[in-house]
Amino acid sequence: MGRKHGVGWTIVLFACMVLPFFTIRAEEKPSVSLKFGASERLRNEFYNNITDMNKDKDDRTDYFRIRTSVWGQVTFAQVATFYAKLTNEFRKYTDDPKARDFTWDEVVIDNLYLKLETKKKDIGLTLGRQNLTYGEGFILMDGAPWDGSRTIYHDAVKLSVTRGKTTFDILGIDNTKIEDHLSVMRGSKLKNGEIKGQPKDQMMNDGEEKALGLYATTTALAKTKLEAYFIRKTEKPDPWINLGASKEELNLNTLGARINYAFNNRFSMTTEWAVESGTQGSIDHSAFGGYGYLSYVLCPRKKATISYGMVALSGDDAATPDKNEGWNPLFSRWPKWSELYIYSYLNETNRGSVRVAYWTNLFSPYASYTMQVSKKISLTANLYYLKALQDRMLTADAKSGLARGKEVQCWVKFVFNKVVTGHLLYDYLFPGDFYPEPRTGGPFVRGELMFTI
Repeated sequence: MGRKHGVGWTIVLFACMVLPFFTIRAEEKPSVSLKFGASERLRNEFYNNITDMNKDKDDRTDYFRIRTSVWGQVTFAQVATFYAKLTNEFRKYTDDPKARDFTWDEVVIDNLYLKLETKKKDIGLTLGRQNLTYGEGFILMDGAPWDGSRTIYHDAVKLSVTRGKTTFDILGIDNTKIEDHLSVMRGSKLKNGEIKGQPKDQMMNDGEEKALGLYATTTALAKTKLEAYFIRKTEKPDPWINLGASKEELNLNTLGARINYAFNNRFSMTTEWAVESGTQGSIDHSAFGGYGYLSYVLCPRKKATISYGMVALSGDDAATPDKNEGWNPLFSRWPKWSELYIYSYLNETNRGSVRVAYWTNLFSPYASYTMQVSKKISLTANLYYLKALQDRMLTADAKSGLARGKEVQCWVKFVFNKVVTGHLLYDYLFPGDFYPEPRTGGPFVRGELMFTI
């Protein structure tokens, strides 16, 4: 079954099919190139206690994720590219066999866009469903946090202008709570449509999200990559768990910059900071967020690198109900720092809403070590000391501490050949007094095989 989509997106789809033919002069023979491919991702994920840190409650979860994608690309005369991608991902829970059938779930249009460029590639226009990733994904990465890593697309328009070593991107984004713009082919009924008022359709966002932005990138300075941005975002919240969250529209401005500087071939520095201001009804929003780290290559031959850094995201002060000081992660609700901790954020409420991967109220020094064990195997180990900048109400007369806990991560990544890659991830959290007693630690474990052709 498909969903109806708006007139505007019907026009975009028509343009994606027709406009390429108008970018080539009639007297020229069109130079057309075709590309296509597919991927299959197999994952097994297991976690326990990481959503509530309560040893007296059983939240053991073990499931398989199978994601299939196929894509095709047509390029006309090197100035127009049409790209389309279809994706299906389903999950099989080993501890609840009836939760979802072991079959295809729903085929979604993962990407569908038309890209027009000048022959010099100095001006480009991309229209339609596309992935948008900037910097390290601190403010702009995932447009659909509620479907996990199935998709990360945005329904967007991007105009790029390059002058020398500097590129300016003008962005317009329109993301919906559920898939309303394009059709979905459904193969199974989602069980989550039957509980707690959650919609039967797969949730993509907490509500409707729109944004206009300018993102500039330059390498004009020696040994330096500088990025700066301004994003105006509007959120129309529609919480699927009604905990008294505001239904007022949030208007938020974000101004920030990122810099990467290489002191020499081994030693480098990276940092990114942003400030936010806006309003949501009678509530004023003012927040900050950022990170910074130093990296040193210990052994170039093994690519052994040690990094030390910190993350700081402001938290909302419960004592100021007319002000919201909590960092809003914009379009970066993905596992940037932890695959485990995005689920731990489900234990918290943000102005009455429960939100997955809602990075906020965090201060974390950390250390990281990576190395190439062999041509086909690499290792990464991370250690985080997690703190909150603001406590939270546990009961009517009790507040939490500020220690979120300590987290250790270990990745082993494999490259078997050009087709098959994989990894093993072990992630463990030792919770602090931010969580009430009886508290206990918990693991997140994942294995993955990826087939790409």
